[in-house]
Amino acid sequence: MKRRLFLTLALVCVVAVAGAKSKRMQYRSLDVKSFERYIERDDVVLVDVRTAEEFAAGHIEGVDRNLDVRSATFFNDYQALPKDKRIAVYCRGGGRSKQVAGVLAGNGYKVVELSGGYNSWVEAGGKTTK
Repeated sequence: MKRRLFLTLALVCVVAVAGAKSKRMQYRSLDVKSFERYIERDDVVLVDVRTAEEFAAGHIEGVDRNLDVRSATFFNDYQALPKDKRIAVYCRGGGRSKQVAGVLAGNGYKVVELSGGYNSWVEAGGKTTK
């Protein structure tokens, strides 16, 4: 009896955790080629979530906004992004952009992020500017 109760509780916990993860992960990570095609769309806002210093050193050509995820004002700043557009985010290596993508997706944005970040973009020969 105790074992059955334990197994039932364990199953409920696994299902709850799986459901919570699927709700948080409502964004897609794209490789460089897919990301490049995606940001060519007219309804996409390209957002660099690195620091101002990183941005000034070089960024993907055509960036619409630089919103530093480490800024104290980030959680107010991102709310200015249009919810009727698709949001494409990237950072240096992909870690920060995944965090931002999760936040944006959790707040109703349609969002993708560049897997591997700016570093992978540069390595693949993507267009950049300063």
